[in-house]
Amino acid sequence: MQAAVWSWAADPPAHAETLDRLDARAARGEPVLATVQPLISEALDRLWEHGWTPADAVHIATRELSAAHADVVSEAIVADGRSRIRDGQALHPRWRTQLDVLDARRPAAGSRRRALPAVRVAVTALCLLVRLSPLPPTVPGPGQSSDDALGNATRLDERMLARVRALLAKAESTEFEEEAEALTAKAQELIARHAIAEALLHTPDDVGEPSVRRMHLDDPYADAKAALLAAVADANRCSAVHTADCGWLTVFGYDHDLDAVELLGASLLTQATGAMVRHGSRRDAHGRSTTRSFRRSFLLGFAQRIGERLRTAADGQVAASQAGQLLPVLAARDDRLRAARDAAFPTTVVRKTSISNSTGWVAGQAAADLAELAVSAEHLPHPPGDRGTP
Repeated sequence: MQAAVWSWAADPPAHAETLDRLDARAARGEPVLATVQPLISEALDRLWEHGWTPADAVHIATRELSAAHADVVSEAIVADGRSRIRDGQALHPRWRTQLDVLDARRPAAGSRRRALPAVRVAVTALCLLVRLSPLPPTVPGPGQSSDDALGNATRLDERMLARVRALLAKAESTEFEEEAEALTAKAQELIARHAIAEALLHTPDDVGEPSVRRMHLDDPYADAKAALLAAVADANRCSAVHTADCGWLTVFGYDHDLDAVELLGASLLTQATGAMVRHGSRRDAHGRSTTRSFRRSFLLGFAQRIGERLRTAADGQVAASQAGQLLPVLAARDDRLRAARDAAFPTTVVRKTSISNSTGWVAGQAAADLAELAVSAEHLPHPPGDRGTP
């Protein structure tokens, strides 16, 4: 097994020969798969100690290998989590949520794996897991204390979350881009008001330490999706770093703001994708397909313009607040964010993104620019029985 792991990247021909021998041994009835599974469990233990989460491990297995390999990793993770729960080990609520999501996907996983050699898939998944580098922690690992910035920061109020989700659900369901924009702007204003109220509870000396989240990106157009999520992060006073090789965005911020980024980001990706698809396929004057370049440029244009508009909505709430007390707190938080980001990513590089389809860029900006976003917070809907200002 060590030969298979070593040769995976160093000597591909030797690795293929090793896999053939392992397959032959399994065909003779030897318990090869039973030998691999404990090694995968050991690799997961190491990953949990080095900042990885269940969702991270499955995402990278899907991206680097295949859905079938990710299924093997997912099954091992679910078994690992169940074992820890039986042993009474503490698991952070977000860790448990990720386990629940993976467990719910297991029925579909079996059908994908049946068509592939089980030993070959498991060994290849092991080869990937043992080579993964440490990551900035986003949630306390199994058995780790959550009595820190990752577990203590203020979260979004549940009543306000319900109202924001309702607004975003309407935005996602409408085919009218003007209505979607206005509803999203209302959600951003509501989030900003709550963020300000939370920040006013602090002074520049007690702002605490920021947290970290990873937002996974799927192809196609992963770089354009990263641009959109980064724009949402910036509007909500968070700092984002795109790791293109891994297909994710690492976002630094305070939990209240990170919750908002995840919520708004998911909704805006849905809205942008829907608006993009409604433009249909595209061809140039010679009949050649330009759909891919149009859609990537559309998403980039949408990201640039929606970022400006979300920031305008958020800044409007700051301007209407007790700025004298608020601005020093926000400045102190910005300093902590920069320090956390630079400690985790000391060699970040700012890269320019090229636009290959001007028609798509203009269409994307138009989709994000149709509505007037100066929406009064007083017109936000209240659930029954809720008449006060959160």
